[in-house]
Amino acid sequence: MQPVEAPQQLAPDALQLAQQAAQHGDSAEALSRYLRILAATPDNMQALIGAGRAALAVGDTNAAAGFLSRADVLDPKNGQVKAGLAATMLANGNARAALRLFNEAVNLGVNQADIAADRGLAYDLRGAPKRAQADYGLALRTRPSDEVTRRLALSYAFAGDRASALATLDPLLRKQDVPAWRDRVFIYALTGDLADAQHDASLVLPPDQVAALTPYLPRLAALKPSDTPPEAKPTIIAAPRIPIDRATLTPQQPTAPAQTFAQVQAAAQTQAEPSPQIDQAKQAKLDAKARAAEKRREAAEAAAKAKREREAEAREVARKNPARHWVQIAGGANKRDLGKEWDKLKGRWSSQLAGRSPWTTHYRFTNRLLIGPFPTSKAAQDWVGERKKEGFSTFRVETRAGEEVERVD
Repeated sequence: MQPVEAPQQLAPDALQLAQQAAQHGDSAEALSRYLRILAATPDNMQALIGAGRAALAVGDTNAAAGFLSRADVLDPKNGQVKAGLAATMLANGNARAALRLFNEAVNLGVNQADIAADRGLAYDLRGAPKRAQADYGLALRTRPSDEVTRRLALSYAFAGDRASALATLDPLLRKQDVPAWRDRVFIYALTGDLADAQHDASLVLPPDQVAALTPYLPRLAALKPSDTPPEAKPTIIAAPRIPIDRATLTPQQPTAPAQTFAQVQAAAQTQAEPSPQIDQAKQAKLDAKARAAEKRREAAEAAAKAKREREAEAREVARKNPARHWVQIAGGANKRDLGKEWDKLKGRWSSQLAGRSPWTTHYRFTNRLLIGPFPTSKAAQDWVGERKKEGFSTFRVETRAGEEVERVD
């Protein structure tokens, strides 16, 4: 007989170490640790959520969707899982699905402040800057962040509010934050000040990159904020110049301005090669991935629902037929003959079977004739022992939960 292999044990501090790596910003290390946990305990909810978040942080949205969809199947009412799936949808450019999932997360108990930064971006991508700005404000009040500050500034600029955009960005500019200087280029362009946009670009970028970016700045000025009526004019004000400390600024790769706020936000927050036009094929691929992920999520939800229904049916069967203790007194291939067999045995062992009722359950190619149920296995065995002394051959039987036992008529 082969020895039974003991289940793998999870080190008590494994999750803590993975969480610490994530908190320190080492997403790759966190993901590696979560994967080791999942190798030992595949259904560990904390590890699935952590792995999903870590995969998203390193840019692997497919892996993130896989981990979080698995967690959603295991616990469809987990708000943290919904929030993670929302962030994954957002990373894939599906702001509509992201907003739906963010709202589900909040309804399931997730604090709005925990998802405000990402939900704000989703609102911006859907052309709702006022809602976006409210969320960014909530995020900044609870968890100040340079990235969220930059997002808020760009949101104001897209809505035509240059004064608020520059005021929001000002603290970052004064501490020589390179991404903030890059964002100011976009803010000037979005609010129609191409001269200042060109000037800032020349201070932050090398000449060849400025030349590549310059033709696209007018396109940003032509963008219209979704929440602003067509007749409204962006407020143009003179902004005080803050000297740029060129010694602390590293030239940045310019990004190709786009036709929507989604691409302006992406351009302002990532470094990409300049391109003369939007990569429509790439966007279509991202959209297809988002739709596929949504279909996988819906399929997982359907599978989880079917599983819950099967489990409910099994529980109902088990409730009607719990595990019980019996004594088999006879058997027969034809269930209809068990009543006659009962009458025969009761005639012979009348005192022993007095007060008992006959029951039957199917077993392989025959049907058991049972009496009981007895309160315990020992009680059934004691009855068998007493009958053996009297010459009545019987034996103890246990039926499992869900195993149907019916009365013999």
